[in-house]
Amino acid sequence: MKRIVKGVCSSLLVLNIAVGIAVICRVVSSIRDTGMSNTGSLKQEISKMYEERVQLMNNNDYDDHKRKGTTGNETPIRIWVPFVGPGRRLLYNGMRYENGSIIIPATGVYVVYSHVKFYTERNRRGDTETDFHHSIMRYNALEQTSTTALADAVSENKNDIIDGASLEYSSDIHGLLQLNAGDQLVVKVSRINPLRHDRDWHYFGVYMI
Repeated sequence: MKRIVKGVCSSLLVLNIAVGIAVICRVVSSIRDTGMSNTGSLKQEISKMYEERVQLMNNNDYDDHKRKGTTGNETPIRIWVPFVGPGRRLLYNGMRYENGSIIIPATGVYVVYSHVKFYTERNRRGDTETDFHHSIMRYNALEQTSTTALADAVSENKNDIIDGASLEYSSDIHGLLQLNAGDQLVVKVSRINPLRHDRDWHYFGVYMI
């Protein structure tokens, strides 16, 4: 039995900390109910549970948007380009980056910040104006819920422009958050196409204070 538990713990190290608590509980339940002793089977079971927790996180996020009266179609930014090679992603003191999310290593107060710039082309006076939404979503590892932690909205302004002009709208978010070990943070935007990496440096970061 000790070897089984040790194998489970080793497998969990490669998974997302944010879903670890739920996964551990279900793995223990599976061992008790089925008597699984094969490490490969345990890994497959853990992987399946992990995918289920990620899907639940996405569903919770969508439900939160509906309750707040928004469209629920904001897109997470999953790829942050390195400076030159992998060196641009600076990860210290146990901080992890996975699939666009920053994973918090320890409970504490953190400064969280993000900057993006929306870019539009061939604008004309009289075009319908819209809002660009920029937010930082938090997945709470203890409560297993996903909510908007910080948010900003930028409104288009097409008054008195030269027809065919290009317009840029910057959005900055920063704030203090009390976070738990295993929490995940991810940046979301209402429209992914107007983000032009060759127009400005977009960035996203977290550090403990």
